[in-house]
Amino acid sequence: MSRRTRLQRWLDRGRTVSQLVAHFAKGHRLFLLPLLLVLLLAAVLLMLTGGLSYVTPFLYAIF
Repeated sequence: MSRRTRLQRWLDRGRTVSQLVAHFAKGHRLFLLPLLLVLLLAAVLLMLTGGLSYVTPFLYAIF
């Protein structure tokens, strides 16, 4: 996979997250932002660890 393609995928993901946050803010659904932040934190943790087998059981126990 080329570097440009990988960068484009990360930018697309960031754009999706920013659109989701804007949607919550526009509809006065700010009470859902803590839930979104927890889910994003879990997703980032899984991406950084690569879904290591010793990390995922802890995340499954939380959710």
